[in-house]
Amino acid sequence: MQLLRKLMPKTLWGQLVSLLLLAMFLSQAIALFIFADKRQIYINSVDEGDLIGRITTIVRLVENTHRNTARRIILNANRHNMGMQRIKLRFATSPAVGKMEHPKYSEELHEKISERLDDKPRQIIVHSFGPARRTFLGDGMPANIRISVKIKPNLWVIANYNNRRPPGGWMAPLLMTMLLMMISILIVVSFVVRKLTKPLGELAKAANDLGRGINVAALKENGTEDVRKVTRSFNQMNDKIKRFVDDRTKMLAAISHDLRTPITSLRLRAEFIEDKEMQNKILETLEEMQMMTEAALKFAKNSNIKEKTKDTDLASLLEVLSSDYQDMGKAVKLKNVEHSQQIILPLRMQAMKRAIRNLIDNGLKYGEQVTIDFKLNSDKNYAKIFITDQGTGIDEADFDVVFEPFYRLEKSRNKDTGGVGLGRSISRDIISTHGGDIVLKNIRKNGVVTGLEVKINLPV
Repeated sequence: MQLLRKLMPKTLWGQLVSLLLLAMFLSQAIALFIFADKRQIYINSVDEGDLIGRITTIVRLVENTHRNTARRIILNANRHNMGMQRIKLRFATSPAVGKMEHPKYSEELHEKISERLDDKPRQIIVHSFGPARRTFLGDGMPANIRISVKIKPNLWVIANYNNRRPPGGWMAPLLMTMLLMMISILIVVSFVVRKLTKPLGELAKAANDLGRGINVAALKENGTEDVRKVTRSFNQMNDKIKRFVDDRTKMLAAISHDLRTPITSLRLRAEFIEDKEMQNKILETLEEMQMMTEAALKFAKNSNIKEKTKDTDLASLLEVLSSDYQDMGKAVKLKNVEHSQQIILPLRMQAMKRAIRNLIDNGLKYGEQVTIDFKLNSDKNYAKIFITDQGTGIDEADFDVVFEPFYRLEKSRNKDTGGVGLGRSISRDIISTHGGDIVLKNIRKNGVVTGLEVKINLPV
């Protein structure tokens, strides 16, 4: 079963054509079997009729003929024997000796010869042995038959029948005809199936591009009615998603922008508070609100940037990022870039740089030193990027919530983190729109957490 699954094509076109070929092969094989069986039945009938006809004719000719004339008749009969069967006639003073491996057939043949020689009673002995030419409906004729017919006292006519298997050359033209027919049908059906499945391929590509955040234009409604309905539904869904995302981003930008005025107004009013301790607390709160507003507004603006997807060398991208941090005196190291294989990914490069920078910044903030590594998975359909720090890790219960907007890690990590908790959320959003995901893992040594590993999976 596993071997069949491996051999089975993965595409709809391949599966349909394979199933059609299998059905055609089975039908043609059954038809060939039936034809060969019918042909064998016909050959058996002709051979048996010829055998009965020859023995009965010879008996009638020689029983009232002079011995010398009778010998010439038998000699001429043997000389003009047919090609696919061999019947040898001779005279003998006693009946022939042979095995009786097919008694039922011998009895039936005895009755048929007796019916043909019904003018007077004769002693007839039939021996049959050897393998039979089997058919689906019966055993067929035995390979060897010996018939002894008594003409006169001490005079028998012996017929030795050797059933030679007919040559199989008749199958070559038939198989060639069947093969040409299958090839012709395959060509026509392949063209039709390819035409029917092409819209599905376009739909799958559009859905994949949409999942990676690529702007997808409305698809043409081609193909069968079912495919057109699916395409129409996809176009409607695509439009709704675009409107939803645009409306959400515009609303976030509008709210963030409008909050600037009341925050500024509150800051001015706070200046008139005489209690300095209360004034400082209010100003700190307003400063935090201002940072959150500016971060949300920046996030909304960046979301509206329609960057095109380009094939990007992952090693070059990571090398540029690590070099930028090293120039700033940051402890960021890229492992084994000289010996790594080339990995080309379809990326929106500026957006992906921002996502990776956010994760590197978090690693530097909490772990002081960051190591970057990358490789292909075993199936070579995903690239893996590893960003590892040397911090205290994250509580595994918080692995999912750390990517929520405005979530901060003060409780589990350094209390002087700063920021508003949008960096990880932005990184996950960018990576998700590329069709990838992020997986967190604490690095342990001797049971102690010695760092955090952030693994990014991106489709090739």
